[in-house]
Amino acid sequence: MNFEELQKNWQAQRPGAQVTINVEALLREVRRNQRSFGTTIFWRDAREVAACIFMTALFLTWGIQQREWSLDFLALCCLGVGIFFVADRVIQRRKQPAKNQSLQMCLEDSLREVRHQIWLLKNVFWWYLLPILVGIGTVVASKLWHQRHTELTALIGLAVFYVVFYGLVYWGVYWLNQRAFRKELEPRRLELEALLASLK
Repeated sequence: MNFEELQKNWQAQRPGAQVTINVEALLREVRRNQRSFGTTIFWRDAREVAACIFMTALFLTWGIQQREWSLDFLALCCLGVGIFFVADRVIQRRKQPAKNQSLQMCLEDSLREVRHQIWLLKNVFWWYLLPILVGIGTVVASKLWHQRHTELTALIGLAVFYVVFYGLVYWGVYWLNQRAFRKELEPRRLELEALLASLK
């Protein structure tokens, strides 16, 4: 069938014709999308937890070797972020739906998961960036304190460098998270809400 035949068939349709949807096929598609989304989030969290464990071990080792308490504190901050990821994952697993739920319940659960991820990305500064920033700030303050006998302009220059460098890195990480929220999660949320509204 070529384009002209398709166009004639389309124009021959009555206005207001009913479209039938195979509910089972739609339910399978929603479940497949839900599993895919869950797998993506799981591996993202696994990478983040692995990075937190690595950074905790690294900073703890350096802190012990250099006898620098601020590095131990930074390790504790990294560990805290990793624990948050694990605790959040455990809490979300407890809310996981049953396998044989209806289409509406499946859509509601998918929407709940997406809204939770939106909340995490919108608040990424408070639960992810700020604890590590406090740890880094402690290390920087400690290093500046140890160098307090050097020339004041060099000390100010070093402090400005740290503030600008970490400010740019943190702004970049925050911007990437907000971009992911706008480009990936918000359209998914709107789509799920529209599907859910069409069922009611």
